[in-house]
Amino acid sequence: MKPFIQRIHPSLLELHLQDIQTDPAGQKIIKQKSHDFVFKIYCLPLSAMHILKQEALSVGADLATPKEAILCQKSHYDTILLGSFSQIRRIIQKCQIQPFGLKQLAKTLSTHLASTISLSPQLMAILNLTPDSFYEGSRFDVQKAIQTIQRYIHLGVKIIDIGGASSKPHSELIDPQEELDRLRELITLIYQKNLYRKVLFSIDTYNPEVADFALSHGFKILNDILGFSNPKMKEICAKHNAQAILMHSRGTPKTMQTLTHYHNLFEEIDSYFETKIHELQKYGIQNIILDIGFGFAKDLEHNLSLIQNLLHFKRFQYPLLVGASRKNTIGLLTQQPIHKRLSGTLALHHIAIQNGADILRVHDIEEHIDLLQIHQAMGKLWKK
Repeated sequence: MKPFIQRIHPSLLELHLQDIQTDPAGQKIIKQKSHDFVFKIYCLPLSAMHILKQEALSVGADLATPKEAILCQKSHYDTILLGSFSQIRRIIQKCQIQPFGLKQLAKTLSTHLASTISLSPQLMAILNLTPDSFYEGSRFDVQKAIQTIQRYIHLGVKIIDIGGASSKPHSELIDPQEELDRLRELITLIYQKNLYRKVLFSIDTYNPEVADFALSHGFKILNDILGFSNPKMKEICAKHNAQAILMHSRGTPKTMQTLTHYHNLFEEIDSYFETKIHELQKYGIQNIILDIGFGFAKDLEHNLSLIQNLLHFKRFQYPLLVGASRKNTIGLLTQQPIHKRLSGTLALHHIAIQNGADILRVHDIEEHIDLLQIHQAMGKLWKK
């Protein structure tokens, strides 16, 4: 068994202390300590646990352990490491010379300390030329799309994501020629009108033919919901020196909602990103955005946990994209139909940027511009 480190939001400390069944008296002491950083360490070897506990206490931090760990009857235990930035940094330094896997643990902890939250999150506007997008307000014809793009440019939108195939649950994968037929005229007009010089265009596709056409006509970002599983997508992305949006999911839109069982959601997404990033880098692709895949092969609890603990994925040192706009999770929480999910979307997206989201993929641009203005004003006030 290999230890896995998950960074969790400090507000969830008490729940996780209860989850690993720490001593109630010890919980009271631990909660009084500084805990800007909280890490849940799964399957930590007993030998490493004893050393890490000593090192944590020596710098004023702590390692919470299960009450039963005092009996030393198991080879591995789930634990919780907590402390301030400086305390965790000193623990890392100490563990770099320790055995029992603590050197690797220190290396992983270092990636979390190096992560930062963006002070200027951006918006990615959704624009679909599909007759079956789950939200009717995101469906455009070519003329309306051009007018909307020009309006978005005027509003200062930085990224526009254009797609010709629905990825809503249970939808079939679309034939590349059909998708290209839907998009060709708009992509050509964007190129002819030099609109691609004024804003970054992203092509939302899993078909290499469509990706190649768009990237040949001024598009700069390739957004593949299938995680570049087709090697041709990596080749095309590299050929055009495009930025890659790497999204986590399982299966296809048709099958993904039957694939929502995880042994450990964060460990699987972590492993997925590590593997896929390595694959992209082998093709020379360094400019990457990570998308947690909100709603893709995930249930309500998964989606909320990802937003709450989004900081965990900042360790990869790539921008994080969140796209929860009007999705089913918001409908389940608010009991509202798709056309009435704007306020729920804004609430969830605001929590996402507070927890580290760099890019929000949204349907409702003006309202999200207001959200970012309030968020950034509060950030400036805090710095004063």
